[in-house]
Amino acid sequence: MRFESLDRGLVAMKVAGGVFLSWRLSAWEDPLFGTADKPLKFTLFRDGKAIAELDGKTNFLDPGGVLESEYMVRTENGDASAVVRPFPSGGNWFDIPLERPADSPFGPYTISDVSVGDLDGDGSYELVVKWDSAGKDNSVPGLTGNVLLDAYKLDGRRLWARPIDLGVNIRAGAHYTQCLVYDFDGDGKSELLLKTAPGSKDGRGCFVNLASGSPAVRAVDNSQDFRDSQGMVLDGDEFLTVFSGGDGRALDTIYYPNQRIDSKLWGDDEGNRSERYTAAVAWLDGERPYGFFMRGYYWGKKDYRRGRQCACAVSFEDGHLKCLHSFDTLNVKELAGIYKGVDGYRRGNEKYIGEGNHNCAVADVDGDGREEVLTGALCYKLDRRNRLRVKWCTFLGHGDALHLGAYRPRRRGYDFFTVHECGKRHPLRKCVKLDYGFSVLDAATGRRLFHRPSPGDMGRGMMADTGAGGWYQVWGVSEVEGSDERVRIGPFARTKKGFERIELPGASTNFRIFWDGDLYDELLDGEAGGPLEVTSWNGERMERIFWTEGCISINGTKANPCLQADILGDWREEIIMAREDNLALRVFVSDIPTDHSFKTLMHDPVYRAGVAAEQTAYNQPPHIGFYLKKEL
Repeated sequence: MRFESLDRGLVAMKVAGGVFLSWRLSAWEDPLFGTADKPLKFTLFRDGKAIAELDGKTNFLDPGGVLESEYMVRTENGDASAVVRPFPSGGNWFDIPLERPADSPFGPYTISDVSVGDLDGDGSYELVVKWDSAGKDNSVPGLTGNVLLDAYKLDGRRLWARPIDLGVNIRAGAHYTQCLVYDFDGDGKSELLLKTAPGSKDGRGCFVNLASGSPAVRAVDNSQDFRDSQGMVLDGDEFLTVFSGGDGRALDTIYYPNQRIDSKLWGDDEGNRSERYTAAVAWLDGERPYGFFMRGYYWGKKDYRRGRQCACAVSFEDGHLKCLHSFDTLNVKELAGIYKGVDGYRRGNEKYIGEGNHNCAVADVDGDGREEVLTGALCYKLDRRNRLRVKWCTFLGHGDALHLGAYRPRRRGYDFFTVHECGKRHPLRKCVKLDYGFSVLDAATGRRLFHRPSPGDMGRGMMADTGAGGWYQVWGVSEVEGSDERVRIGPFARTKKGFERIELPGASTNFRIFWDGDLYDELLDGEAGGPLEVTSWNGERMERIFWTEGCISINGTKANPCLQADILGDWREEIIMAREDNLALRVFVSDIPTDHSFKTLMHDPVYRAGVAAEQTAYNQPPHIGFYLKKEL
């Protein structure tokens, strides 16, 4: 598995006691969780003069620093960082001004999800910004503006001549466009991989189908408008396109491997099932990264036995997209006409209808060098015969949230947490009783380690180690069936004895985050459309320690940041938010000194995959795939 070759990521910020600095450690420089034999020594310079010698440490408080100071850090090997000054804000944040698109006929454009990758290969991360206008959930009718994607360097420079414009045949909303940003071909530069349609244009203004090696794709009429009177797109050709991260140019386009055919085959006739997508990056065979796209995760609306669930794995090699692996619960060979997708049906697949989530996680759960993709009640795997199949399934149905991480000492492997939306008997397996709630599973086998029922759909849930007890804690918030009431289930702490009920006042159920430097998870949450707060366990309750003032959350009631990821400085995570006026992104960086130093989280496979998938549908926070040694 390749890791991105990143620069030092040095940042400086003015604090009350001087200037706080932090910088990045690569996996091959980390003796604790990486491959280095010994700590790396750094020399820190202010205004050209050495001010500190540091043995492996990746943050420093300079009491003599001022806003005009210039800093550089150099390793014992002579590798020097770029020269930086403290953020102009005078605090622990900086703004990235954006060129906000002109209003669409249906309303203004607002900042949506942000993805990250080294788009130009310079060792520094760039950001891909998704713009939505009048975006809507699949269950809500109405026309939307075209989805736009643009790319920016952290200093505010725009990379592409114009935004990628997905056109009228891709609806705006959280569930339609899953944008994977990753170095798929191994050239050191990230590409973008996402669903497109007739009329979609790249960052140079060219129709994406013209980049295809397929004459049939190139011949598609780009003037077609497949929107119905409700604003839904339930007909027409569907594509998958890979774009150059450096200039937004379309590099190749293929037919989307899991074609819609007819929305009724998914269990309804309004697109609330056929147009639900999730996506991730996974090294399924251990040799190359795949864009892993999933489609459909509900049972039928009226006839529960009707429905469809699909997945496909697409690689980008030698300039071409290839879909060699597909999974489908529908036998497309029985349909009349020519199927433009990739047949993924095998006998017995139909029993997995309705078992996916609005999100997914990726890890090598069984230690065989091949990553798996987990979503809701099931785990996808590429077997030794190169067949995409279900490794395990709990048959507990669909849910809205999940978490996966390495939270237990002296144990190789991962615990998987998922919530449940289904509370009646399974429509396809009468022996399975469903009772909402949440479950903790062994990610390798799907074996249930713990389950807690609830009185209704559990829309939110969390697995994190806040330091409040045990190895980690789990809890959730549930509706009460037939009412507007909501109740909290848990928290429970995982200990040597099992799961024990504890108190965790003030605990939210949105994102976990590393912020204050104590090796425990903090929590990130806030009101819909407002700022977010970071809370930390103070021994009695979760207490606010930071507030993203001047910013707004995205994705409605989900109250997400645009992105949470370790893109700068040491191993703590940055919070990237939309500014209140939607004219800039604001990047918040932790300015709290810490005694702990280890590799950037982006050099952990589980975390990097989590960041790539963070933008998908109902956003979930990334988790790390290694256990942080703590004194319990």
